Amino acid sequence: MQEWQEKIEQKFEQFKAEMREEVRQLKEQKTEEIPAFNVNIASQDVITRLDKLEQDLDTHSDAWLKSVQDHYEDHKDDISGVQTVLKGHAKFFEEHGRRLAATSTKEDISRLETAMATKDDRATMKNEILDAMKQLLQRKSGE
Repeated sequence: MQEWQEKIEQKFEQFKAEMREEVRQLKEQKTEEIPAFNVNIASQDVITRLDKLEQDLDTHSDAWLKSVQDHYEDHKDDISGVQTVLKGHAKFFEEHGRRLAATSTKEDISRLETAMATKDDRATMKNEILDAMKQLLQRKSGE
């Protein structure tokens, strides 16, 4: 029986060695890349709907282009009118700028304010004028 047991152990060891070798080979083995294919499969219904959408898009595009072409002169005239108005505004602002340049500045007004008499100065001048008039009247009445 011992022989039999030894044979089993030997076979078992041999089996283990083979399994180890097979595992090692599997680890080293590279997997082969599988190319990916893009396969578009559409039903006839989907293709029909896409064709209809494409026709609708073409129809709308053509209508829009025709509308733009039909109204091209109108748009051109409108743009010309806007340009004319803008030129008028530009002339107005140029003239307004010249007028502003010709008007007094804050510095000019400040000089005028300092040269003007105050209320006290006017009251004093008024009193001086009245006194001078009284003196003249007294001289005339004394003559």
